[in-house]
Amino acid sequence: MSFGKDKYILGVSFGFHDSAVCLVQNGKVISAVEEERFSGIKHDSTFPIQSIKWILQNNKLHNTDISTVCYYENPNEKRKRILDIARKTFFKNPIGNLKLLWKHRNTNNDVDDLFKQYVHPNVNIVYGSHHDSHKAYSYFTSSFKNSAVLTVDGVGEYETTTLTSFDGNKQKPIKSIKFPHSLGMLYSTITAFLGFKPNEGEYKVMGLAPYGTEVFYHKKFDKLYTLTDDGGFELNMKYFTYEYSDKVMFNHKLSELLEIPNRLPNERITDKHKNIAAALQHAYEKILFHLLNHLQKETKEINLCLSGGCAYNGTANGKIQEKTKFKNVWIPSAPSDAGSAIGAALHYYFTQSKDNWYEIDNQSPFLGPEENNQEFLEVCRKNEDKIFWEVIPDSTLFRKVSKLISEGNIIGWVQGKLEFGARALGNRSILADPRDPQMKKRVNMVVKKREGFRPFAPMVTFEDRTKYFTPPYYIPYMNQIVKVSESHRENLPAITHTDGSARVQTLKYNSNPRMYRLLNEYKNITNYPILLNTSFNLKDQTMVRDSQEAIDTFMNCDMDYLVIDNIFISKKILSETLT
Repeated sequence: MSFGKDKYILGVSFGFHDSAVCLVQNGKVISAVEEERFSGIKHDSTFPIQSIKWILQNNKLHNTDISTVCYYENPNEKRKRILDIARKTFFKNPIGNLKLLWKHRNTNNDVDDLFKQYVHPNVNIVYGSHHDSHKAYSYFTSSFKNSAVLTVDGVGEYETTTLTSFDGNKQKPIKSIKFPHSLGMLYSTITAFLGFKPNEGEYKVMGLAPYGTEVFYHKKFDKLYTLTDDGGFELNMKYFTYEYSDKVMFNHKLSELLEIPNRLPNERITDKHKNIAAALQHAYEKILFHLLNHLQKETKEINLCLSGGCAYNGTANGKIQEKTKFKNVWIPSAPSDAGSAIGAALHYYFTQSKDNWYEIDNQSPFLGPEENNQEFLEVCRKNEDKIFWEVIPDSTLFRKVSKLISEGNIIGWVQGKLEFGARALGNRSILADPRDPQMKKRVNMVVKKREGFRPFAPMVTFEDRTKYFTPPYYIPYMNQIVKVSESHRENLPAITHTDGSARVQTLKYNSNPRMYRLLNEYKNITNYPILLNTSFNLKDQTMVRDSQEAIDTFMNCDMDYLVIDNIFISKKILSETLT
C-alpha cells in the first residue's frame, strides 16, 4: 500500500483512561497530545474532541486531510470478553454484572459514528488490537531492528501479558496470558487495598515500598500467585473480585490473609501498610523477571522494548539489566494507553508500507502544544495585576536562574512543546536544588501540596551520569530507578530516596538544548550538573499546558519564580509585601 505525501493518519485512544490523539505522516509522528491537557481531568477517558481539534488546527489541516483513523483496540472484542465473564460470574455479583453489561454495550458502530462525526464521514476506520498498539508504540519508537517486546498491563481485549519478538515489520508471538490473570490488576488491587486510587495511585505505592520491609508479608503474597513452568503466571482468584466487579477489587479473604483491614483513603499510613507495599513490589518483580527470563531464553535477543502501563514501574525497570540477559532496554515516554494512540497509527502504517521504520526518528516526547513569543507577552500583559515580568536574553537568563536555584529558590520552567506522557522532561517542570536537605519536604508539602514521602527525580547531563548514578544507563524518560552513588547521597538529599535510589533522567544536548544549557550553568555555580525536576502541577492537577495555566499555578503555591521561554516572572503581591 502506498501513502501519499498529503495523506495523514490519526491515532486515537479513549474509553478507559488516558485518552490521546496523534498525527502520523509517512511514518513520522508529527504531533501528539492527551485529552487531559485540555480538560484538566487527570487520566481523562472521554472521546478526545479537543485533542483532535488541536491536532488539525496546529498542523493547518482540514478534516478531510485525514485519510485513516486508527483506534487503539477492538471494542467488539473487548465487549465480547466482558459478556463472556459476566455470564460466567453472573451469580457472584448479579447487579454489578448487569451494570457492566450496560456500561460496555457499545460496539464498533458506536465508535464509528464518533469518528465520522468529529473527523469526516468518509474516513477509513481501522481497529487494532490493544496489545498490538502497545507493542508497536514501544518497538517502532526504538532504535532496535531486532528486539524482544514485553507488554504488561491490566487488560486489553483478552490479553494482559504478551511476549513477542520483532524483526523489522515482522513480529513473532512467543506467549500470551489472558484475563483475569494480570500483573497490572494485581498491582492495582493492592493499590486499592492500601487506600489509593487504582490506575492513578500505583506510583504512590511504588514510592511507599522502600519505606517498608517485604519479608513481613512476602510469604503471604506468595499465596496470591503461582509461577508456571512455561514462563507465565496465574493469580489465585479467591482473593480478588475485579473479574466481575469494577467497584471493589478484592474480598474479605485478602484482609484475612494480610491480617489487616484495607486502609481507607484518609487514614494514617502505618508500618504495616509500608510493608505491604514492599511485599507487593517484591512479588511484582519476581513475576516480571520470570516473564523476562523466559522471553530472553526463547528469543535470544539482547534488546528489549517494554510497553503497557506496568512499564511505568521504574523500580523494577532499573533492575532488568542486572536480573536478566537483556543488555539494552527501551521504554518510550508514554507506555500506557495514551501511547497506544501512537502505537495504533504506527502499527497500521508500517504493516501497510514498505518503509523501513528504523530510518525514521520517532523518539522525541515533545509533541504537544506550544506558544510563540507574542502569545507569551500577551498573557504576561493580561496578568500585570498579579506579576512582575521582564524579558531576559539567554546570555543572562540561564546564569540568573541557576544562581537563584542554588540559593534555595524553586523555579517554574515552561519551554517549547508540551511533553507527551506522564513525566515532566524539561519543558513543563518545577526545578529546585537537589543539595538542600529540606527541599524534598518543601516541594512536596508547600509547592505540590501532596504526600511528604513522595520522591523526586534528578535530571543530569548524559556525560556526567556515571559519576553520580549506578548503573549509569542512558535513561531519557525517567522510567528506570537506579542507585545514587554512595559517595554523593549525603550531598544530594533532595533527590535521593530512602533506599538510596533515584528515578533519574539523563539528558543529551540534542534532546533538549535549553535544559541542557541550564544544567551546565548550574554545574558552573555548584559543581553539580543535576537539578531536582518534577512536573509543573499541583496535587490532583494535570501538567500545565500553556503560559496562562503556568501563571495560575504559580500564583496558587509557594513557588518563588516562573520562567516562560525567556520571560522572567515574579509575584507582585509577594514583592510588594517584601518592600
